[in-house]
Amino acid sequence: MAHTIDHAHVLVDDLAAVAVTSGGIRVIHLSGVATCPSELWRVDVVAVARTPFGGTPAGRLAIGLKSAPPRRRGRFRAVRVPFEAIIEDERTHEVEVHLECQPAVVLPVLEADDSFGAGARATTRRRAGVAGHALPVGAHAMTDAARRAVDALRDRFAGFTPRFALAV
Repeated sequence: MAHTIDHAHVLVDDLAAVAVTSGGIRVIHLSGVATCPSELWRVDVVAVARTPFGGTPAGRLAIGLKSAPPRRRGRFRAVRVPFEAIIEDERTHEVEVHLECQPAVVLPVLEADDSFGAGARATTRRRAGVAGHALPVGAHAMTDAARRAVDALRDRFAGFTPRFALAV
């Protein structure tokens, strides 16, 4: 009897969180990839219920990833499904990601340095990674993508207050 995957398996090495500050607004671009049973599956970012006698430390944001199967059944074929979220937050330095059927992962939030204009790059302090760990290869490209997303949202919602401009 063959084992059938009934959930998304998040590839922890491909998870990344990059913060971009523009116009006084700081947003965190969370992105990653999951292996799913078919391309029709999706991975959603959801809020994590806080425990009454504890919780996450200050400066850490707890979120969850939940896979959603398609409404109709299809052929089983393991595929890589990308996911992303843009979160407005001013104080977060770490993101605690709770996964289905996997232990939770704590990601450092990489700060983008906008001193180079549209070509934002991770700051020198964060380039070496946390505790000597190397950064994901795509971190530099993600800061560029996050900057473009923030600029597009700012242009679209220029008349609103900052709290409404980036509501996801």
